[in-house]
Amino acid sequence: MKILADENIPQAKEAFSKFGEIILSHGREITNELLKDIDILIVRSITTVNEKLLHNTPVKFVGTATIGTDHIDKEYLTSKNIFFADAAGCNSFSVAEYVITGIAKIFSETNKSFAGKKIGIVGYGNIGTKVSKFAKALGFETVINDPPLERQKVNENFRSLEEALNCDVVTFHVPLNKSGIDKTYHLLNEENIHLVKSGSLLLNTSRGPVVKNDVIKKRLKEQNDINVVLDVWENEPKIDLELLDLVDIGTAHIAGYSLEGKLNGTFYVYKKLCEFLEINSDWTPDYPEINDRTIELDSSKMLEEIMFEISNKIYDISSDSVQLKKLADENIANPDKYFDQLRKNYKIRREFNNYTIRTNGHNQNLQRILKELRFNVI
Repeated sequence: MKILADENIPQAKEAFSKFGEIILSHGREITNELLKDIDILIVRSITTVNEKLLHNTPVKFVGTATIGTDHIDKEYLTSKNIFFADAAGCNSFSVAEYVITGIAKIFSETNKSFAGKKIGIVGYGNIGTKVSKFAKALGFETVINDPPLERQKVNENFRSLEEALNCDVVTFHVPLNKSGIDKTYHLLNEENIHLVKSGSLLLNTSRGPVVKNDVIKKRLKEQNDINVVLDVWENEPKIDLELLDLVDIGTAHIAGYSLEGKLNGTFYVYKKLCEFLEINSDWTPDYPEINDRTIELDSSKMLEEIMFEISNKIYDISSDSVQLKKLADENIANPDKYFDQLRKNYKIRREFNNYTIRTNGHNQNLQRILKELRFNVI
């Protein structure tokens, strides 16, 4: 049996070599010709899997080590009896923590308080629910928009997209649907951008085309009255460098790139391949030890200052933004390759639950908040 996997899937060789010969390839270089004798294909979101890629190949299992599936033609796979596995939920904590880190940074820089603010959460799946829980812990009022769940009469007080866009913070956590009743392509566009109020913070960590990039660029160029954090972009890796220069924080589609998030993706697909082949699973991801797991905290500070201090020690989101913004500031010969290299060579980032916060007081409310954000507290 021959397996071809994206070379940027962490510990792919360790996980999948037990099934047979494993070949690693860059995700953008996986072609039909490469798959002529491949039985198992493991990809990430940058590889489009469709009839053009799989025609006349022996591939019988396709796995994506990602939560999104808009790069997969699932109807074609079904028509050809090709088993499909995704890694839904694998990096949901990673993305939620990225969002909280971005909010903490922008709020600390603009001297805003969490208390009394509303956060519009568009999409209430694996990530949106976690963002909601974290935001509530920090004191935000949540405004949830998710029409598919609303139709299922899920026990949640759903609100309109218009209400969500009119909040102090707006964050998108939807799949990319290009058509249909739940179309999310250009969900934020020229017709509703005016609903995003002046002084608010807009974040997109879902898929680039969910937010029409030209509309955001126009708003920033003409009014410059909102803060913007973008991790995803239209036409990746050929991103709009003018827009990149205008946003507060711009990163290379790495919100879900905590080590836990990436290794969960590998492990989820590995488990499903074991089930498909009816083989016992005996591999588990290898997590390196963390130095300096304990963070000393002055609990007399304001919550916003505390959250920025903690999150910045764990994950300096600014450094990721500075690295990507070099595209706009410097004459880089191959911008597309640079974008991909930032993802391929991404530093190790660990999730909140790996860290212990030592407070120097008895602020029980602060301790409760930190625990709800998955920190250990002593």
